[in-house]
Amino acid sequence: MDKRGGNAMEKNQLIYVIEVARLGSITRAAEALHLSQPSLSNQIIHLEEELGVYLFERVRKRVYLTEAGQVFVDEAKKIVGSFESLGQLMGEYAQQRRGNIRIGALSIMCPLKIPELIGEFCKAYEGIDVSLVESGSAALLGALERNEVDAVFALIDSGKGLPENITGIHLFDSEVCAAVHESHELCGREYCSMKDLSGVPLIVNTGNFTLSSMILSRMESEGMKARATYTCNQIDSCLSLVNRNIGVSFCSQVTADYYQYPHVRLLPLKPAMMRTVSLVYRKNPEYYPALKAFLNFATAFIREAFSDSQ
Repeated sequence: MDKRGGNAMEKNQLIYVIEVARLGSITRAAEALHLSQPSLSNQIIHLEEELGVYLFERVRKRVYLTEAGQVFVDEAKKIVGSFESLGQLMGEYAQQRRGNIRIGALSIMCPLKIPELIGEFCKAYEGIDVSLVESGSAALLGALERNEVDAVFALIDSGKGLPENITGIHLFDSEVCAAVHESHELCGREYCSMKDLSGVPLIVNTGNFTLSSMILSRMESEGMKARATYTCNQIDSCLSLVNRNIGVSFCSQVTADYYQYPHVRLLPLKPAMMRTVSLVYRKNPEYYPALKAFLNFATAFIREAFSDSQ
């Protein structure tokens, strides 16, 4: 036999050899494969020439595997099985039944019902693994830029907007209020201005949080001197200090309602300050089925949960 060598085998050729070996006849295999007998015979001969070794011994109208042919069939079955497994695996990705998603969440994720969202999503998409990282909006957006997370819930300063390469899904707006102790001199007023807060001990989140920077920037733009006496990583800690009349902090009604500190009262800011809660991402969801599934599910869940806040 002319030993040409080469490695241009195709999946169909593997299937042809397996079927011929199973039925012991090229004619019967051709019928099973819906091919003409000459076409299948030529395919086998061409493959044998390419490999430089006989796969079948022809005896009258039957064919028998040679030693090399038996080895070929054993390995071919593994390869074809791998093809089928790969196809099934890709099908699971396409059908959003498999994948990984990395989510960034705000420190106020409990008031935003993100734990409930993650729980419901994991029930609906059992094959998608979810990992969660918690931080402030600024840190989360930085992680998104560095591709450390796939999507984040963040507070967006409407005055600054989003970088060009980031897409945001608006979830809802909520009004920012000053959180004061019930015995504080500001309590009882209809609203609180930046001027009222000048010199007042403030309890703010650390620099990774958008809300704090929004407040401090507003005060600076109005010529007020902020007295940020306390900084905390969690809004829960901020409100706990307010509850003990240590200073004034800031949050939305949704957040205050969730933690329900008995001595904390909210005052609207004047002029009003709104915060936008958005779900933001960089990757094109059409290329990432798990991300697409999460974006659709999360958007519907959050908007329904906070429909009264729209």
